[in-house]
Amino acid sequence: MTAMDYATLSQLVRDALRASFADLLAAHPDRTFYAFALFTDDSLQFAHPVANTEEGLTATVRRYNAEVDPEHGSTSTRNNVRWSYGDWEFFPDVGKEYFQRINEILGENFCADEDEFEEQIEPLWQAMLDGFLELEKEGFFGTGESRARITLMVVGHVPDDVVEHWIVELNPPEVAKECLEWDCDAPDEQVT
Repeated sequence: MTAMDYATLSQLVRDALRASFADLLAAHPDRTFYAFALFTDDSLQFAHPVANTEEGLTATVRRYNAEVDPEHGSTSTRNNVRWSYGDWEFFPDVGKEYFQRINEILGENFCADEDEFEEQIEPLWQAMLDGFLELEKEGFFGTGESRARITLMVVGHVPDDVVEHWIVELNPPEVAKECLEWDCDAPDEQVT
């Protein structure tokens, strides 16, 4: 494997995330996006953007209330389904075309010998985060009240400390705090 150019990877991530989210907004101007994330795993074998909307959350809760809850004696709510990324409206093929080169790079590292993989995994994580951060810093996701409506994060089979680190790094403090302190068991009206 050739030497990794982390700055280039960071730029690729930034551009791919920008194009993916812009496409989502253009295709769904009537949706209220509350989450946009990078979906991956702990070894960075792949990366794809995923997203959810308030409308998608409502539809998922309705479906669970009608189909899943009666079978399991449970009651799904907006609070306990909000961060269940596997049920998000836009999962997992968002922006797939924009992430092709990024996934080639990640695949090369995953297939590298163990020493090379270990040497490059942390800088790869940082390059991915830096690309996301560039968009946030330039105000791509909005400012003020409009920015406070969306939470940026990493999701997937990823250690909790990585998820928490990304939430803190990518979001205004009040957005990060709300997400990190989310009470999934808090009462919530059942969607009918």
